[in-house]
Amino acid sequence: MGIISRKIPLCTLLLLLLGIFLPAHMLAMEELKVGYVPGTGFLEEDKPGHMRGNGYEYMEFLSGFLGANFSYVPCVNWWEAGAKLENHEIDMLPAMPGNYRTLPFAVRTDHVIARFPMELVVQDDFSGGHVHLGTLDYNYPTPNLSKAAQEHGFTYELVTFSDPTDMKNAFDAHQLDGYVHPLLHPEKNGRVLALFDRVSYRLLVHRDRPDLLARLNAAQDSLLLNQPNIRTRLNDKYERSKGFPLVLSPAEKVYLQEKKTFHVAVLMRTKPYFYRDEQGNWAGATQALLNQLEQDLGITIELEEVSSADELRRLITRGTIDFVADVPCDFSWLDSFDLTPTQSYLEIGYVPITRHGAQRPRTPKVAAVEGNFETTTFIMTQYPGEQMLSHNSWEECFTAVGSGTADITYAPRATVPYLMEAVSAYNLSADTESVFLEAISLGVAKEANPLLWQILDKEINHLPPRLMAESLSQTAHENVHQLNPVYLLYHYPLQAVLMIFLIMGLIAGTIYYRSRRHDRQLSELEQLAYTDSRYQLPNLRYLERHREQILRRIRREQKSTHVFLVLFAASPAKGTAIHDRHAWDEPLKEAARLLAGKDWTVETAAGTMPGELLCLCIADNPQMMLNLTAESITDLTPEVWHAGFCPLADFSLTQAEEHAALACQEAREQHIRAKLWQNAHT
Repeated sequence: MGIISRKIPLCTLLLLLLGIFLPAHMLAMEELKVGYVPGTGFLEEDKPGHMRGNGYEYMEFLSGFLGANFSYVPCVNWWEAGAKLENHEIDMLPAMPGNYRTLPFAVRTDHVIARFPMELVVQDDFSGGHVHLGTLDYNYPTPNLSKAAQEHGFTYELVTFSDPTDMKNAFDAHQLDGYVHPLLHPEKNGRVLALFDRVSYRLLVHRDRPDLLARLNAAQDSLLLNQPNIRTRLNDKYERSKGFPLVLSPAEKVYLQEKKTFHVAVLMRTKPYFYRDEQGNWAGATQALLNQLEQDLGITIELEEVSSADELRRLITRGTIDFVADVPCDFSWLDSFDLTPTQSYLEIGYVPITRHGAQRPRTPKVAAVEGNFETTTFIMTQYPGEQMLSHNSWEECFTAVGSGTADITYAPRATVPYLMEAVSAYNLSADTESVFLEAISLGVAKEANPLLWQILDKEINHLPPRLMAESLSQTAHENVHQLNPVYLLYHYPLQAVLMIFLIMGLIAGTIYYRSRRHDRQLSELEQLAYTDSRYQLPNLRYLERHREQILRRIRREQKSTHVFLVLFAASPAKGTAIHDRHAWDEPLKEAARLLAGKDWTVETAAGTMPGELLCLCIADNPQMMLNLTAESITDLTPEVWHAGFCPLADFSLTQAEEHAALACQEAREQHIRAKLWQNAHT
């Protein structure tokens, strides 16, 4: 008999041991089924495969602490959901409204998932009297419905439905004057007349699942320890984000109708919150808020401009101001103004402002606005008094930091670009993260009617969810910064330098191009002025303009010579009209080429008359010039060409040209006389 020995890997052994000693639900995520009723607004499948809602997000957070995966089972109504729970087709049922005692087999967990007020929705033309109100048969607890009916002056008869869809269809068909329902869908037909009796939503499990009940209670304990604000956060995200209905009591409506006009001051007067636009009108997020108050409450708001906190206190004491916008939601701080805050409608983050590129010293000097909430609440708790520099405004604080008087200041993040521009403090920079958050609310005068505080508190809850954010965003999209070179230089030095070089290059290039173009134009004009267009030779004006340069060149090369102006004139061929310039074109061009090749010819130019050439020539003396001229005449055909010259030393070019022309004419006449004499004696 043999013995077989096999080594078991250590990891496999550990897995086997874990399988023996650990419960099954610790080895794999447990699958639990959750029932829900679509259309209730608490837990929805808004598109195939995508769940959302207050209840869904709560349950998903809870699943992590429970160590289970949830799958969601839709039910036609709450009765079907209860039946599925009783038959163990689902493991739990969240968001069961009304009286859970209608399900005797169910028990509920210790903690509430959410609370919602009941709402009374009525037709738009509701006028009271005896009315028919719809309700659901799983018995919402509505003990205060009768009180609401008495307050609004009507009596009612309840009509029971099993399905909320049937109830809403009956309402839409005007078979009901109103209906009672938990406030889960702010968007609806009809208007909300009253809110009352908050309904609690809890988790229900079957009585024979005490282990699951205990685990759910423990998981909810852990969830609330880790996320104590989960219910408030989800309520803001899914319910308040849709816009809460404005439900005013009859007394509140009467108060608004009688008061009509309210005098309001604004504490934080800076862009983008509250400022005057280019037309001089008030603008910004706070103005959008005040416009919304006028629209929703049917009132008129008259602004009272105040220049200081002391002036604001005096106006409140006199009873001139009804409420103040943009105040901190802090009861203690507002007590000195005799104001009571409403709930907050905005949260402002404060950021540190320092000089761009400067290192913060260990004991920085801090510029702060004296008496401001952030100064007393945050800055004074962070820095000792000897480091504080008090100023009257944020603009002064920015100027102090920009000039180096202070090292740091704090301001609302959204105001930073506008404050920098207002004081041209472009050498400042702001951190991206807020170091202090301030909740902003309306401050109601304590001497005002208490109804005003209640109305404004309700109105803040009713504000469009994106009102403040969209107003701030709209201002931010305006032209915050002008194209200020100083701003660009501080915040974008490399780009600014490149831009400056680019602009300078463009300017220099433009100047160079225009200069070259101008030079070309001058050259072209000069070419036209100093060139004979027919023969493409320089003319007398060219010789006059360049006389001194030509003479200096001759003196450098020929120090002992004399300069003469020689005029060569061609006689017209027999049968040619005397004024026909074309008759001399070819002979003159050929003569110019020949004369230009002579070593004693310095410059060759066209004459002032047709058929004439002018040459600046050099020779040791007049006799030598005469001999050279005679030789060239022989080369040019004596019967056609004649010449005359004049020394240049004592005459201008024009005078020398005239004398040379006379000499040439005399030579021509002598040639003619000699020809006639010769003919007479042959």
